[in-house]
Order: sequence, then C-alpha cells, then structure tokens
Amino acid sequence: MPRLDIFGVKISMIPMPKNVERAADKGAYKTLRHAAFSIGKSARESMIEEEGPSRPGTPPHVHTGRLRKSILAAVDVKKQEAFIGPSYKLVKRGGRPPWLGKLHEFGGTYKRKKKQKRKSGRDIHGRFIKSTEAAEISITVTYPARPFMQPALQRNLARFHRDWKGAIS
Repeated sequence: MPRLDIFGVKISMIPMPKNVERAADKGAYKTLRHAAFSIGKSARESMIEEEGPSRPGTPPHVHTGRLRKSILAAVDVKKQEAFIGPSYKLVKRGGRPPWLGKLHEFGGTYKRKKKQKRKSGRDIHGRFIKSTEAAEISITVTYPARPFMQPALQRNLARFHRDWKGAIS
C-alpha cells in the first residue's frame, strides 16, 4: 500500500479491491517517485543563501550548502514507500551533528564540547596550568524551529492529489 513518510508525518492509502489495487500499483511507483523528488526539490529551493540565521519559522539559510545537498529522496518499490529528508551521513561530514536537519525542522538544543586554550597560571583550585594545555568546555546551542520539509510537503499536496487520480488507468 503506498505510503509517504516525512519526519514522522505518514500518509497512507486505504485498502482496495484486488483489481483496483493492481491498477493503482502500476502507476503508484511513478507517481510516488515524482512526489518524493518534488518535495525534496521544493525543500532545497526554499533554502536561500544569506548571511546569518534565518528568522524562526522560515527555512534555514544556506551557508555551506551541506544541509541543502543532504536532502535526498528514496522510494522502496516493494513496500511502495517514499522517504524524503536530510541524509544523516551527508550532514555529519565536517563535524556537524547528523541530526541537524531535525534540529532545524522542529527546533531543540544541542550540546557540544569545545577545546579552548588557556593562559598559563592557576585555575580556580590553585593548580598550575601550562599555556599548552587546552580546557574542554561544554556549549549548548539552541535552535528555534525553522521548518523546511513540512512546508515543502504542504506546497505540493494539491498537485499530488491530481497526480494520484491520473495514476490509475
């Protein structure tokens, strides 16, 4: 049964008689593939190249292009499912958290450790610290929600309804 899954939002079709199901299966792959790639393209195009962060509630700005390039679409022919969204493997390159796409879509916090060089001297406990030693500090970064996948789905829904009607022949 065709199903579309984006960040936990699932769209499924209801069971049908066998002859209708066979007719639907013929056009389902092409239509599902088209839908998946259209959503991915729409999400990538919504991200614009600008300095600084985007306003909360708008798609994230492109700085390096890594998040935008990581948006992939895949269709499972046997299960008739489409998965669209940032690839963890592609986002992770360059030290970014692999769940960066999810942080942008829904908002949230991310803790990371950062090495910081210290000056020679004594720490708060009176111990001597050489200037070559680096202190590891914890930084918490908060991301406001900047959805890009959900709006892409919403922009394309009306067209998909038309495409699915024409898929059964």
